[in-house]
Amino acid sequence: MTSAPQADLLFDNGPVFTADGLAAPADLAVAVAQDRIIAVGPEARDLAGPRTERVDLAGRLLVPGFQDSHIHAVFGGLELGRCDLSAHKSAADYLTAVREYARSRPQRSWITGGGWSLESFPGGLPTAAALDSVVPDRPVFLPNRDHHGAWVNSRALELAGITRDTPDPADGRIERDSRGMPTGMLQEGAINLVESLLPEVSAAEFDAAFDRAQALLHTPGITGWQDALVGAGLGTPDNFDAYLRAAGSGRLTARVRGALWWERERGTDQIERLVERRKAGRAAGNGRFDPGSIKIMQDGIIENRTAALSSPYFEPCACSARGHAAVQASDGASGLSFVDPGKLAGYVAELDRLGFQVHFHALATVPCAKRSTRLKRRLPPTASSATGTTSRTCRSCTHGTWRASPHSGPRRTSSRSGHATNRRWTTSPSRCSEPNGRCGSTRSGR
Repeated sequence: MTSAPQADLLFDNGPVFTADGLAAPADLAVAVAQDRIIAVGPEARDLAGPRTERVDLAGRLLVPGFQDSHIHAVFGGLELGRCDLSAHKSAADYLTAVREYARSRPQRSWITGGGWSLESFPGGLPTAAALDSVVPDRPVFLPNRDHHGAWVNSRALELAGITRDTPDPADGRIERDSRGMPTGMLQEGAINLVESLLPEVSAAEFDAAFDRAQALLHTPGITGWQDALVGAGLGTPDNFDAYLRAAGSGRLTARVRGALWWERERGTDQIERLVERRKAGRAAGNGRFDPGSIKIMQDGIIENRTAALSSPYFEPCACSARGHAAVQASDGASGLSFVDPGKLAGYVAELDRLGFQVHFHALATVPCAKRSTRLKRRLPPTASSATGTTSRTCRSCTHGTWRASPHSGPRRTSSRSGHATNRRWTTSPSRCSEPNGRCGSTRSGR
């Protein structure tokens, strides 16, 4: 008869959430050995020995740790240590924060950070001129909260050589004014035109960013997460070694599933390196880092018209000719597809054969591959199909725009403010600067 294992860890003297639908008993014990729960109940105390670490719950409820399925921990930690705009909401507050950050750090050659939100600006398009008013002498690079775009000043555009003659990259777009001049907003792959010039992030800064992020995540009880971009992508430097160092040093106390970044300009030639990274990650330290997924960014986002649609976005409304922001996607106004759909199925099949889990960012309606199931996301309508009309919403009247379909049923509701809402988008007529509060071009076609 084998003897019962001795517990490495014993939680005692408090209620335990057991997920069985029953009220948590007021006084339970939980024994843990080799990172596994081996007993719950009074008998758990019998498994404690002289080397068992004891945790007195002191009446506090013991629950499983929370798991975050999609987060960018290290990159978030980096931005929190730089010019962090995430606590602010208005354009004026952003500019004040940038000014104060730059003023207090005269030694920094670049002003970097991020965390601003699209809805704080008309059409989601801040300008270089606004940043020039607070930092005219040094380059500024500030990705937005979703990292599908970056706000830069004129000095950054100058250093990157971005002019009216600079073509849009195949996987991105340079926002321009009516004269074709860059306005200071870079979308998707165009971010790299400036990001490639940034000073290299040191190992010490990366380590501090990881420690900052992990401490923040542990505070509400998050004990594990999937980092949805491990590598260099979306205007961020390669964070893989930061995880290796954290795991190897024992500083990694969470369990992390890493989604290794698929470089969209390459093909199967990168798979060997991805396999090597998976092996190195799993071998590092205490085994808490498992980079066993692959992140394929197939398209962009609806808000900046880079999500790949199977038919074109609506053109901007008539008021765009009177100064409102107009956005034209570089591939004919139907968005961007980063990985060749004809090759995608082969890539996925090979990754699956090698035991990788494939994690897609595929937001809209373009087919993922010939003869394969289409990955679709139903876009919410902006007009009732009963009338046969579709909406062209003024980009100054709303936080953002949706492509409408005359075949989609109405799904509009009312918010507390009385404004018509559709999921997270709010159409507020009072936002429009046109006469009578409307641009006069909100509906089109049958």
